[in-house]
Amino acid sequence: MRNNVLIRGIIRLLSLPFGLFRGINRHFLKLRTSIKRKITFNFVLLYIVTGIFTIIIVLSGYYYLEYEVFMPSEVHNDIQLIKTCSTDAEFNDILSKIGYYRNADIFITELNNDIVYMDNKYNDFLGFPFTMVEFFEFIPTYRKIPYISMLFINNHQYKIYYYFNLYDYLEKGYLLLLIVGGAELFGLMVIWIFGSLKSKKVLKPIYTMTKTAKEISIYNLDARLNISEAKYELKDMAYTLNKMLDNLKIDYTKQKRFVSDVSHELRTPISIIDGYASMLQRWGKKDEAILDESIEAIKNEANNMKDLVENLLFLARHDNQTLKYNRENFYIDELLNEVIKETAIIDKKHILEHNISPNLVIYGDRNRIKQAIRIFVDNAIKYTPPSGKIVIKCFKDNDNIVISIKDTGIGISREDLGNIFNRFYRSDKSRTRETGGHGLGLSIAKIIIVGHQGKIKVRSKLEVGSEIIIHFPPIPVKLK
Repeated sequence: MRNNVLIRGIIRLLSLPFGLFRGINRHFLKLRTSIKRKITFNFVLLYIVTGIFTIIIVLSGYYYLEYEVFMPSEVHNDIQLIKTCSTDAEFNDILSKIGYYRNADIFITELNNDIVYMDNKYNDFLGFPFTMVEFFEFIPTYRKIPYISMLFINNHQYKIYYYFNLYDYLEKGYLLLLIVGGAELFGLMVIWIFGSLKSKKVLKPIYTMTKTAKEISIYNLDARLNISEAKYELKDMAYTLNKMLDNLKIDYTKQKRFVSDVSHELRTPISIIDGYASMLQRWGKKDEAILDESIEAIKNEANNMKDLVENLLFLARHDNQTLKYNRENFYIDELLNEVIKETAIIDKKHILEHNISPNLVIYGDRNRIKQAIRIFVDNAIKYTPPSGKIVIKCFKDNDNIVISIKDTGIGISREDLGNIFNRFYRSDKSRTRETGGHGLGLSIAKIIIVGHQGKIKVRSKLEVGSEIIIHFPPIPVKLK
């Protein structure tokens, strides 16, 4: 129980400097000062706490070695020397010399504390011999703590008392404290000076990064952090920030292009509506032909703008991560048959073939997937000449469900193939009002397919045709 209390007391005592360190450090970190000073202060404070522990350990080690290692060894040598004495005169002479060289008062007693030898300087003061050890009260204060050992002479057992001069040990400890403390103080000055300079050097890339970051704006997106001056983690941070700036520039460029394309797409129908409205205002009130033509054109352009706005809202929801899918189990073959039937009604100029495997189940948003399939089929119709062939297939490949939409249209060049899913992108050959659309359909279709964990593969060759291949992953949910 006492050992546990002692251990807890030592732990609490040792934890005091660390608690003090945490308190001072927490208070200093709240101050509005530079990070360089905070880092330097942290290291200095940690060095001071470590230095205090070092001094305590050195002094404790010194006193432990003196009292537990060197002193027993010295007493053992003295006892061996005392045992060599053959006469009382030699015995007294040896003990006097030992007391002188050890700077200690030596007493020898029987086991019952009867004194058989004492230092000569106490003889006149107390008289000799004595049968009690009361004379110990007359020993000076600086010699009060004795070191006791056993002495065997002629098969007789005695107790030998050493009263060392404690001031000698304290003076040596004080000298050792000055040496270690001076070294710690010198080290503290070195850390404070060179630590401050080193912190400034280490943090220099951060100051450069901060200056560069302040210069970056939408008018200067080409500015980059200097990676060559940074090292280690700061180099990784600079590289990451430069990568982020590259992505921001790409996104900003896309946004500018997006706004420009939207403005371009809206400008045409607005101009048409404005032109027909002006024509109605001038001549259409009395001319029924002009009135009918203007109303039909305005209606078509209004629907065109409505489709564009709906597509933009879809893309905005996707970008804002608010796009939701109403997922359910359904047969994909039934959906494809619907698309084929509807396409055959509105398109009489192309040959439509299909090969659909029955009873294939997909878990997803039926309306959105139908929208994506419709976009791919409409695209095939737009860019396939009359009498061309469009083939729709659906089958199971291992656990995946595969949908293929193949046409014999104009095809896509290798340069354009990597951009067809970009917003508002249309190849130069097809970027005409005759084909219709706004260049958003394939972007929307890809978002829908990817949103259902699907994959899209495109094969195309100019003047031969294109094929869209969609892979849907296996569905673990069974149809109810």
